[in-house]
Amino acid sequence: MTTSYLRRAWLALVLLLSFRSAGAAPIESAPDYDIVVFGGTSAGVAAAVAAGRGGASVLLVESSYLIGGLTTGGLTKTDIGKPATIGGLASEFYARVLAHYTEKYGADSVQVKETGGGYFFETKVALQIYEEMLAEAGVTVRIREQLQDVEVRDHRIISFTTKNYESGAFTRFTGGYFVDGSYEGDLMAKAGVLYRVGREARSEYDEPLAGITRGPAQYIGKGDQRVQAYNIRGTLSIRDDNRVPIPKPKNYYREAHAGMIETVNRLGLTRIDQLFTDTVRWAMINGKCDPNKADLLGVNYAYSDGDYEQRARITAQVQDYWLSLWYMLQNDPELPEEFKRDARRWGLPKDEFVESGHVTPQVYVRVARRMMGRHMLTQNDLLYDRYKPDTVAMGSYNMDSHAIQVIQTDEGPLEEGHFNDASDPYEIPYRSLLPYGVDNLVVVAAVSATHVAYSSLRMEPVFMMLGHAGGVAVDLARRDGTKAQDISIEKLQSRLTREGIPLEAPFRPVVDIKVKTRDPQPGEPVEFEVVDRHVQSPLSSILWNFDGSGEVQATGRTARHTFNQASPAEVMVLVRDEDGLVALPARLEVDLGEEASLNREVHYFAADLDGRWDRARGPQVEYRQRVGLMDQGPGGEAMKAEFTTTLPKTGRYRVAMAFPGGVNRATNVPVTVSHADGVTELRIDQKEKPGPFAFQPLGEFRFNAGQPTSVTISNEGADGVVLIDTVRWIWLGP
Repeated sequence: MTTSYLRRAWLALVLLLSFRSAGAAPIESAPDYDIVVFGGTSAGVAAAVAAGRGGASVLLVESSYLIGGLTTGGLTKTDIGKPATIGGLASEFYARVLAHYTEKYGADSVQVKETGGGYFFETKVALQIYEEMLAEAGVTVRIREQLQDVEVRDHRIISFTTKNYESGAFTRFTGGYFVDGSYEGDLMAKAGVLYRVGREARSEYDEPLAGITRGPAQYIGKGDQRVQAYNIRGTLSIRDDNRVPIPKPKNYYREAHAGMIETVNRLGLTRIDQLFTDTVRWAMINGKCDPNKADLLGVNYAYSDGDYEQRARITAQVQDYWLSLWYMLQNDPELPEEFKRDARRWGLPKDEFVESGHVTPQVYVRVARRMMGRHMLTQNDLLYDRYKPDTVAMGSYNMDSHAIQVIQTDEGPLEEGHFNDASDPYEIPYRSLLPYGVDNLVVVAAVSATHVAYSSLRMEPVFMMLGHAGGVAVDLARRDGTKAQDISIEKLQSRLTREGIPLEAPFRPVVDIKVKTRDPQPGEPVEFEVVDRHVQSPLSSILWNFDGSGEVQATGRTARHTFNQASPAEVMVLVRDEDGLVALPARLEVDLGEEASLNREVHYFAADLDGRWDRARGPQVEYRQRVGLMDQGPGGEAMKAEFTTTLPKTGRYRVAMAFPGGVNRATNVPVTVSHADGVTELRIDQKEKPGPFAFQPLGEFRFNAGQPTSVTISNEGADGVVLIDTVRWIWLGP
């Protein structure tokens, strides 16, 4: 007997004894199905519907009482990215939402307007539509079935076994093909598929956003096993006839939210919408909305690989944390009565989530396990290599990671892990849905993507399209009697196209930078050249910057620059083609020596900020990969941002400031630069058409080494919105 045979026999014996011990119920066998989908998320539902419509017998198995994942679990405000990238069952779902409200309330009703074209909805409506789609496709649904074990034989899943958490009954489900539609990747993990949890290092796939984002410089970009914070997309109701009071949670996290008490009292706020200035984006419909608040950092690290009991404890903590916020705002004795009266207009929805006390049971699993499949989608795939021969869907949402942890630094505690950078529509390859080693499994939610790439594709419309593609793929494999990885990509794409999924990403030129000078040295001219990577039309504009100041320092396909420091320098070029298409910035780090740079940079994360600043982008192409902050405009509260650093060498520096421009910006932003010769007060026009780069020079000044220096930006007397981002001090010479 072989070692593998003995191992399988031992595992089977352990499984059998575990079920027979302690009076465990016998294992019942469900009917055999062509296709079995585990995980009733939006991805799992779409996979089941797509396969069922293809004529397969399909079973959908879900571990909770609620199918639909986040779409039915509180995320009533859909994050869609570019609407043109959405199609197939995702488009059908949103069309059904719109049709529901139109038929019930009328085409000119407030409710129809509130749907935003079908993308915003009540969760009970989403559940009703999913149930109708599943029934129409002939899909059998089993809920409350928690995965216990998976049997894999000869590179194929034979069956999996579940335990019903309500009845305690064990059931064995068999099928010809399987789809993992769970956010957590439970089926693939129990089948032994390779996966990872956490963040890749920046160097692993050359992803600028990867790894630790803030903290000690020597650890920036390092990977770890932490995941971004979870919350619940808890629904609130403002209607008197459909409102349940917010209960005091079992675990009351008052201190975690107490900073809001200080804000309310300091600013004399009297209403919730003064505290949360984004209430207009809460997607109100029929008096219910989705605020998307109260991320709980750190408690979810064990969630991905945790068992159901551990996940339930984590979910309860996240629910209590969310409830604590609203309970505090309605009841805390340190808050003004007028404010609390306004806050008490909000409550839990009486007609939603009845089985779980009107609070969604679905924790917002922004990311958990991620398969290490046949293609690892990376940041580069989202920005520069966006075209795939085996594409099955597109993503287009921002690369968006919420905070991951709070760390202690010499400057005090800070949150790290957050980023938010735009991406173009990009193609997702079928290979990212395929594991190694298991021939009849397709993974449609915990797909093969890095932490950075997954932060973009983890949106419900994309999950629906990936589920749609996965369901079609296993149906084709069933029809042709092949492995899931051996189906005809041409057949798959043809069927997906017929069923309405767009597969071709729009074109954007891509160029690279080449150093033509061998062994570049500081103090000597270095020559560079633009190299075409994806270019369809001739380039009509080529703009170079070499020192990070935002000044256009050269034009043309080739350029020369002399650097003044023996330390790495970043070169950037912006190009536009004759069709008017602009490339994303091309960057290249030039190794000029190992000396420490004399330049300094302070991001708004590290600035001393007064007032409440909101995120903002601008028209400069760099702001597809950057985010600035803006004040609330004329008439708002007083705002100030002080960027302070200590320079390493006495001499002349160029000071430059990045900010996202725009038509509503102030023309007279007060900026004060402190330097060795005193203080210079400037007025910056942020409304005037900004330069091509995010940074713009403020001037050249002399500074003393070791003496703190600062650039202060305020909105005092500003005639429009004031924007901030980053300030740089760039060494010029003695």
